[in-house]
Amino acid sequence: MKPSVEQQIEHTLHHLVTPRRSHSFWGFVAAALLATFFLWLKHDDWMGKPNSIMLGNSPDGFKNYMTAAWHVERDETLTHYGGMNYPYGEHTLFTDNQPILSSAMQWWHRNVSSLTGETVGVMNTFQWLSVVFGIGILFILLHKLHLPWWYSVLVALGMGFLSPQQNRFDGHFGLSHIWIFPMLLLLLCRYEERFSRRYQSLLIGILVFVAAQFHFYYFGLAALFLTLYTAYMSLTDFKWSNIRARFSHWLVMVILPFAALNIWIRWSDYAVDRPASPYGFTRYIGYWEGVLLPYEYFPIYKWIDQNIVHIRRVDGETQAFAGLVVLGFTIWAIRRGFKFFPKTWDTAAYHRVHKRYLAGIFTAAMVLLVFSCGFPYAIKGLGWMVDYFGPLRQFRGLGRFTWAYFYVANIVAFYIIWNYSKNFTGLKDGRYPWLRQVIRYAPLLVLLFDAWTYQRLRPMQTEPNIANKAIATAAPEHWLNKVDFKPYQALLPLPYYNVGSENIWLDFNPYEIFKKTQLTALHTGLPDMGVNMSRTARGEMLKSVQMMFHPCQPPVLVQDLPNNKPIALLIEPGRFDDVKNRYRHLLLKATEVYNGPELRIWSLFPDSLRAAQREIAAEVLRESQNDKLVPIKDGWKGSIADPNLRVLSFDDKKAAKTFQGAGALEGVMSDTAWIWKAPLPKGRYKISLWVYADSDMGMTHEIKMVENRIADGQEIHFQHEGMRFYLQGIMDKWALFEMPFEVYGNGETIMNIFTHKKDVHVPFTLDEVLIKSYDGDVYKQSGRKVARNNLWYELE
Repeated sequence: MKPSVEQQIEHTLHHLVTPRRSHSFWGFVAAALLATFFLWLKHDDWMGKPNSIMLGNSPDGFKNYMTAAWHVERDETLTHYGGMNYPYGEHTLFTDNQPILSSAMQWWHRNVSSLTGETVGVMNTFQWLSVVFGIGILFILLHKLHLPWWYSVLVALGMGFLSPQQNRFDGHFGLSHIWIFPMLLLLLCRYEERFSRRYQSLLIGILVFVAAQFHFYYFGLAALFLTLYTAYMSLTDFKWSNIRARFSHWLVMVILPFAALNIWIRWSDYAVDRPASPYGFTRYIGYWEGVLLPYEYFPIYKWIDQNIVHIRRVDGETQAFAGLVVLGFTIWAIRRGFKFFPKTWDTAAYHRVHKRYLAGIFTAAMVLLVFSCGFPYAIKGLGWMVDYFGPLRQFRGLGRFTWAYFYVANIVAFYIIWNYSKNFTGLKDGRYPWLRQVIRYAPLLVLLFDAWTYQRLRPMQTEPNIANKAIATAAPEHWLNKVDFKPYQALLPLPYYNVGSENIWLDFNPYEIFKKTQLTALHTGLPDMGVNMSRTARGEMLKSVQMMFHPCQPPVLVQDLPNNKPIALLIEPGRFDDVKNRYRHLLLKATEVYNGPELRIWSLFPDSLRAAQREIAAEVLRESQNDKLVPIKDGWKGSIADPNLRVLSFDDKKAAKTFQGAGALEGVMSDTAWIWKAPLPKGRYKISLWVYADSDMGMTHEIKMVENRIADGQEIHFQHEGMRFYLQGIMDKWALFEMPFEVYGNGETIMNIFTHKKDVHVPFTLDEVLIKSYDGDVYKQSGRKVARNNLWYELE
């Protein structure tokens, strides 16, 4: 787009008053040095010896450390991670190990100098350098907007140390890099200052691509923000030449990095069944309280909550306090109808250039704030809109997108405050000219006070760096010093965990077993068969989880193992009795090799799992052939006569897939799918049902049991269960869930049992429902299968 003569003159005038590069350089140095000094005041215990500790004491932070350490020290390629989900591994993008950083460390480790045991120190150093660099970028942007260098330094420090990304400093490390979004804003500012914008749009596209390698949420944030910004700048200068130019640059800034990311993932990732519709898109949204009001541990928050009005509590994902200055600025902006800039400011060329940019980024940030707070898709009755969001549905933590408003609102607010104070000469009659200083410095002091309070009250936990073998195995009795792990092919933690597929969440129970398994994996080179990652492939999850529950059939995963070398079962000692009950089939043929106070280790040959399955299935068959069993109905026999047995086969309903018989119940998870709607005698019951699990959200059903009085419909009892907590076994990609419930009425009530999961508009199929009395067992044999309480086993 060729500039007009007027535009050329205006930009020439703007460049004539552009801040000197020397001032920008030394201001950057001053901001960086001050940021380092303040970081040292709070973190001097580890900044001088960064490899001695791990920041935080959370599963997310620990996972970030260990996945990166394994990738650097153990993996053979840049894109594949083998430390968990054995024997399949995972693409590095889904491990939260900051692929661009961990891959750079891997290259250094191979080609320059060993980083064995040093990766945590590198990551910790990168953490605080990222904060310093982010504050420096904020300074450059503020100074480019013609704020004095000293004022820009102080505002940058306040913003940097108040940034909501500081909450990720000891957790989601990839989300803690406060330089990324300010760098995007800086490049956009440079983009607006130039007429030839191709180079700037390419730089923005490169930044978006690189940022996604730290954490993919940066791509979602940048893509939405740039799209809104481009739309605003096109609509406010509605000329074909402007629209065409901006659209072509948007393609370079957003679509090009998106295509490059997809090519990179598709080229190096062989999983084709990752979850397309993660749960929580309308749940983990932002709230205005989380952005405009202080954190709960701020004294002013407590005072308002206790003395003025009770404040609604919000989820940690939406806590992004932008500061009291932004609270006041937002109220002021709304009252003025978002008309920020007086006409008198147009006399300065830099105002005329920058006000378009500032109006654009503020509008984009404000619209993004409203969108991330759930408007309009989270409004009751409008959840259907989410079905049309496409790839955006992968970014379910939309509360994080409120970060854009934090940065933009502070930048715009202090730009206006400074320029307003500079032009302020006093009240109408010329009185109180000293108010200029109050207008100029009071907001700055408030920002700095907010940042100081935040840093003072925000706790920072640390723990020893167990990724360093010398620290992890310092005690002579440590199991790594006692057990020879060379004969094994992998580690299997018990209790078992599998997190990340969106179909099932088998959480750490306790968290300590995850830590012990991961440190053993890193220091022995044996991969973890547990899973704690993101968007794990559905088929891999089903094979892994199937092996952990009742052995309905020989575990499919055994066929995918490269050999029959034994697997080391790592058992949490305090949970051993529970492990014996829940994982009986795993211990049936295993032998104990170590019994210590912190860990018990058993050895299991994979082939023995087939033998264990045959033995357990034969045991159930013998029980089913006991002459003392009482015939009940439909071929079922029981250890007691159970008049309450109800069998629902759904054979009268046509379905594309069935577990057994000719039919099954199909529906949509967000709709009400009726299973039972009739009276039941008073007593305790169990309901079990088979659900097709090889589909999006296939194991996340919620079942509701409502008992109503027949006479007047009054509710007697309500029970709501997440079915994932009641998984019993998997057979041929079908999962059995069994839940207890109780009927309180005695013939005068109706029991309503149905499935319903709000805002999850995906299809499902369920089959073979069994309702039985809580006590006693029921059996049935059909061909080469035998069932105990609806749990079917394959026979030889």
